[in-house]
Amino acid sequence: MISSKGSEIVSISIAMCTYNGAKYINEQLETIIAQDYPLHEIIVVDDRSSDDTFKILEDWKAKHPALFKLYLNEENLGFDKNFEKAISLCTGDLIAIADQDDVWMKDKLSSLVKLFADENVMLAHGASITLKNGNLHHFSGQLKRYKLFEGSDSRKLFLLNQLSGHNIMFRKSILNQAIPIPDFMPYDWWLALNATALGEIKAVKRYLVHHRKHGDNAFFSKKRIKNPLTLRSRLLLFKRIQNLNSESSLFLDEFISYAEQHEQAPSSKIDWKFFKFLLKYSKIIFGHKKRIFPAFTYLTNSIKFAK
Repeated sequence: MISSKGSEIVSISIAMCTYNGAKYINEQLETIIAQDYPLHEIIVVDDRSSDDTFKILEDWKAKHPALFKLYLNEENLGFDKNFEKAISLCTGDLIAIADQDDVWMKDKLSSLVKLFADENVMLAHGASITLKNGNLHHFSGQLKRYKLFEGSDSRKLFLLNQLSGHNIMFRKSILNQAIPIPDFMPYDWWLALNATALGEIKAVKRYLVHHRKHGDNAFFSKKRIKNPLTLRSRLLLFKRIQNLNSESSLFLDEFISYAEQHEQAPSSKIDWKFFKFLLKYSKIIFGHKKRIFPAFTYLTNSIKFAK
C-alpha cells in the first residue's frame, strides 16, 4: 500500500482472541478502528464463547466486511494455542496482538511500526498501564517498575518472560521458525526468544495500552490452568529455537545442567551450586526490574530460585 504522500505503508494484521469478552470488546475494537495507521485486516478467533461475544463480532464485521475475518473454534483451544492459531491466519507483513478487553492509544500502531525501518528489528513493544475498575494504576505502570527489554541477548529471557503479548508487534517472517509453539509455552515468550535469535527487539518507552485487569480476564482468571512446565523442561524447549548465537547456546546448556541438578536436590534446602550460577549471571537474569539496591535484589532472587 502507498500513502497519499507517496511513502510505502507496511501492512499490519491485528490478531485478536476472544472468549466470553462481551462486556469490554466493543471498547477495545473502537480503539483499534480509531488507529491513526491503516489496518490491513483484523483476525479474530473466538474460543467457544458462551456469551454474546461472537454476535458482537458479527455486528462489527457487518460494518467493516473487508476488514474483519472471524473464526469460531470447533473446540476450546485455550489462551496460548488460540493465539497461535490467530497469528498463523494473519497475512500482513507485521502482526500486532490485541486482547479482547484493553484500550489502545490512538498512535499505538504508528509508534511501533516506525521501529521496523531497521531491518534487523524482528519485534517491537511498548508499555502498558493497568486499568482496573475504570481507574488507571500509575504506581504499577511498567515504566516505573521495569526496564523495557531491548536488544538481542537471548540469555536475558531464559528464566523470566519480560514481554507481554498485548504490547507486541512482530514480523510475520518470525513464524517461519516459531510455529508450532510448544504445548504450555506462553506464546509471547516464545515469539520474543525467536525474535532475539533472528535479530533484535526494540521498545517504545511510552504507555500505548491501558491493560484491563478483572476477574474474567483470560490471563488473570483463577480458572486458568497452572503451567505444568518445570524450569528444566522449559529450558529444553528453548533448545529447539533455531539461530541462537553461540554465546546464548552455551549459556543455555550450562543453565539446563544446573536446572537438572536442582530438580534432584531437596526442595527444603538451598541448592548452593545453582545459587552460585544464578548470582554469577544475576545482572543478565534479573536485570529487568528497576531497583534502588540492585545488588541486594540479585542476591535475594538467586536464593529464591535456588530453593
